[in-house]
Amino acid sequence: MKNKSPKIWLMGASLETPNMGVNALSEASLKCIFTQWHDAEVILRTVVDESDQKITIGGRDIWIKNRALWTGINLSKPNNVYVLIIYALLLKLLPFKGFQQFLERTNLYFKELMEADLVADITYGDSFSDLYGMSRFRSDAFLKILVILCQKKLILLPQTYGPFKSPVAKALVKYILKQATLIYSRDKNGVEYTKELLGSAAENKSIIYIPDVAFVLEPDKPDVPIIKQLEKLKEQGKVIIGLNISGILYNGGQKADQQFGLKGNYRELPGKIIKYFMEQKDTIVILVSHVYGEDNQACQTVYDQISGDYPERVLLVEDKLNHKQVKYLIGCCDFFLGSRMHSCIAAISQCVPAIGLAYSGKFIGVFESAGVGNYVVDLRTEDEQKILSQVEKKFGNRQEAAATLRATIPQIQKQVIQLFEGVDKTLNKSNS
Repeated sequence: MKNKSPKIWLMGASLETPNMGVNALSEASLKCIFTQWHDAEVILRTVVDESDQKITIGGRDIWIKNRALWTGINLSKPNNVYVLIIYALLLKLLPFKGFQQFLERTNLYFKELMEADLVADITYGDSFSDLYGMSRFRSDAFLKILVILCQKKLILLPQTYGPFKSPVAKALVKYILKQATLIYSRDKNGVEYTKELLGSAAENKSIIYIPDVAFVLEPDKPDVPIIKQLEKLKEQGKVIIGLNISGILYNGGQKADQQFGLKGNYRELPGKIIKYFMEQKDTIVILVSHVYGEDNQACQTVYDQISGDYPERVLLVEDKLNHKQVKYLIGCCDFFLGSRMHSCIAAISQCVPAIGLAYSGKFIGVFESAGVGNYVVDLRTEDEQKILSQVEKKFGNRQEAAATLRATIPQIQKQVIQLFEGVDKTLNKSNS
């Protein structure tokens, strides 16, 4: 990019959610941006908060601008996405410099969008889908359409695409993919899926596989009692097993089982997994939340039900840790199981063998990228007996998995951190 200090909007990201996976994706995306452009000016699209914030990446303090863009029916607000789309359409009808300057004076949000060198959008990793409902899909899709109408270069960062059931959703996605400057998928199946969506138009698009950006998130050691306790237990030769329980699956009960097509009863699974590990020698199980609120409630319920039977062998993380601190804690484990995919990425990116207790197809591609695709146990196809059998088998082979991860993870991290080199080359080529 000719501009060595580019102005970049980062969308579909946030550093302030209760979901540690989203926060991890967001900070890792920023790390990739600032690795490529040391002095980039980054605007993070938010929903409410517009105060600037400081983050530390690689030991360097960096200020990020927050700008709230939202979709709603109140068209009197200048940061309404639909209002900004109207501005962009007016400019397409009257493409004159003077008119553009008038619109920019009228609306500072529109001005900042028009000043951007590129817009990078990660759609929270897995939200570019109508799986979570059309309202959520529509909000994310129209944000991308706004960028396209403003004639900005749209980079779709490594994420999951689909599934898309609605014909309307498929039509909007096809339009967005056609207009995107670069399309990155975090799994190889996603590359093929986007090509299928685009049909013949895929021949003229750059659709590239890059592993999930959270592989490069830096862990940060928290000064909390649970870390000291884990360190002491490891010194005593204990084997630390981390278990993440998904609140959306556990708290949802049978309704969640049906929504995600799970074969068994998820509410019974954590207790049975814990009981298996309690039968093993020198094992400690620690329950880890990765989405505050939902997961905490589920972990607390399981802890209350079972901890009394195994005093001091089942632990609960009670401190509220941020995404980097949770990653450090997970890195203290010898083995990990998680139903939140990014809790598993926090493990395998630190070469901790992990089982992905998968409720969707997004797990397999991420695990395969690290050479441990066989460590995904699909809750949609496996019954309880087979799941527990797989847990026993994978736990027994954990040293082999750890050796595989030590070989693959450095390569993945190198590939991810160089993500924006490909963007830079593409933009320079298009500008020449």
